[in-house]
Amino acid sequence: MNPLLIAAILIGLVTVATAAGLVWRRAQGRVRHSTSETVVSAQVLGADLLASGVTLLQFSSPLCAACRATHVVLSSIAGQRNGVDHVEIDLSQRPELASQFHIAQTPTTFILDRDGVVRARIGGALKREAVVAEIDGILVTA
Repeated sequence: MNPLLIAAILIGLVTVATAAGLVWRRAQGRVRHSTSETVVSAQVLGADLLASGVTLLQFSSPLCAACRATHVVLSSIAGQRNGVDHVEIDLSQRPELASQFHIAQTPTTFILDRDGVVRARIGGALKREAVVAEIDGILVTA
């Protein structure tokens, strides 16, 4: 086989893989606002009631390193804010929720208003400032 053709194929593969990686990386931690009226009931969370302001719903899995860091951030935010609760669901224990809510990666975080409506969704490791801004936006309109 022609060495130039092999080199061109390898360069093409590296270019495509790099572009795909950059697209994936850019999507991680971005807040996506929900356009549907997806509602999460308190029963799904294993609770009697949702938070009076905002519920931070984290979907995790046991072998997910980013899930532990996300848990620390969300628990810290909930501990510092009145009316904000953090709930973590292990998808290995509740796999039906992955298909119900179209979860393809962990961690995935839903930011719910007091009625359980998903107002925002974050896939991957999140940014504290983005979560706080979303909470502030929900609490102001409530």
